Amino acid sequence: MFKRLVDWLWGAPETRRMVQANFRPRADFIAAGRAYMVNPVTLYGYALPLTMLLTGSIKPEYTALGVPEFASHLLTMAKVLAFWGFMWLMLGRALWLFLRLGSAVVIVIAGLWVVAVLLSQVLTVLFVAGADWNWTRILRQAAFTLPSTLVAVYASGPALRERLGYIPELVPLWWSNVSVQVPLLLKLPPEKRGRIRRIHAANQYIEVVTDAGSALLRLSLRDAASLIPAETGWLCHRSLWIRKDEVVALTFHRGQPQITDRDGTTHAISRASVPMIRDWLEETRPEQLTAPDTAAA
Repeated sequence: MFKRLVDWLWGAPETRRMVQANFRPRADFIAAGRAYMVNPVTLYGYALPLTMLLTGSIKPEYTALGVPEFASHLLTMAKVLAFWGFMWLMLGRALWLFLRLGSAVVIVIAGLWVVAVLLSQVLTVLFVAGADWNWTRILRQAAFTLPSTLVAVYASGPALRERLGYIPELVPLWWSNVSVQVPLLLKLPPEKRGRIRRIHAANQYIEVVTDAGSALLRLSLRDAASLIPAETGWLCHRSLWIRKDEVVALTFHRGQPQITDRDGTTHAISRASVPMIRDWLEETRPEQLTAPDTAAA
């Protein structure tokens, strides 16, 4: 029962190991955290309560303690800037620590904000005369900040995934239990996991070529292709699966259709796969189509 709960929250052990092996170095996490903090949507989330304060939509925070309204505005602005500076300094480091322990990005960001707010309340009670603990103020701040945080994470999500992981889809942005869209990656050695470019059949084995290198697996080509989303590429020959965006040209040699990949290598393909490859190239690379070599046939 406990194991099922753990797997539901954080994923199966093999998935968790793959997620951890996918993370980029600590410096990339720090850069990602700072990039998130300067994202326009994030900055708007911090500017929104100040705008509402200055327009009178919400009451100044410290006037009940006898602080003049102008000074209260300045103190609130200083606190918001301190929050932003705290997050700019700590977010990347917190992501590096807690994502490797199984947290999701949104949980780390929201949790760090909660820490900052509680720390602010403690300092206010300790150093501001007459101040007391105010849960209503905390809930009001949460009502403004947490929804804007969700919007900011959504807006910066693709960039965060790219910066935090070698395979973006394996970065746990919203939920710790990552859904692996390409199950074939689970069968590859960690150091070879990356964007799958093509797969070659070789006797009883297949060679899986990724951006990180190549690996041999004892698996049939059809079984391997079934572990990759169908829209990603084509099983265009009994010995070849290739990713769509790896194909740069369709040609015919003595009547035999063949494709050229990004490395400049040509591969024979079946005639049945020609129409779908031709249609795709007409949409993406119309200049790379060559008429059938009927004379040579």
